[in-house]
Amino acid sequence: MKRCKLLGINIDSIGPDEVYDKILKLTEYDRPTRVVLLDTYLLMKAQFNKNLFNMINSADIVLPISHGIRLGLKFFKKKVEKIYNYFNFLITLLLYFTDAQKFIYILGGKKRNIEKADKNIRDSFPGIRLVGRFHSQYKKTIENNLITAIRKASPALIFVGDKSPMQEKWIYKEKSLFNKGVFIGVGNFINVVGGKGKSPSEKSVQTGWDGFKKLFAYPFRIFYFFLYILFLLLYKMFKNK
Repeated sequence: MKRCKLLGINIDSIGPDEVYDKILKLTEYDRPTRVVLLDTYLLMKAQFNKNLFNMINSADIVLPISHGIRLGLKFFKKKVEKIYNYFNFLITLLLYFTDAQKFIYILGGKKRNIEKADKNIRDSFPGIRLVGRFHSQYKKTIENNLITAIRKASPALIFVGDKSPMQEKWIYKEKSLFNKGVFIGVGNFINVVGGKGKSPSEKSVQTGWDGFKKLFAYPFRIFYFFLYILFLLLYKMFKNK
């Protein structure tokens, strides 16, 4: 695994032959660990939020999941070994943890989708040690009880699915309440597994088409897209990193 930076943010270059074992080994640490899935939107949000910037840079692994990250690195004559399709990556990660007989907890998704997601995951991964699940639409008054329940389940892998960067902030804030385990923000993954929305194809991720579709779905992100180009130019002119 090699680490580089883009606009000051850490990005890890690691291939699929190594990444899953690397994450599995994080479960052996005597502390909670974090994996961040980084796209250009999250990277740009971090440019305007010092706390988020530091949250990402203090993660154990930061994996690029958008074509825009590749293009940005290429602009500085850098490259990563793999841009990950977040959906395919998470499915494979579940398989690895199932084979290793590690406990898994999923937190996130809409209330109406989480039960179906639970069923689909169990059907797809016979023998999976899914020790709990809960939707992200809970009231704050039950959060302490929810965290206590997750801690008692002692999962090795915790999927947290919410909007970015809310999920990254939640993980960073609550991780100190856990003794160990790998936390990873999974975005819309749980809803998609629950039947709401479609998973991106590998081709659409590698070509950048998936990113353009997100711009159409969330027009406000166009603002961040143009800011991204501007920041790349400014860094090239003044910081060159």
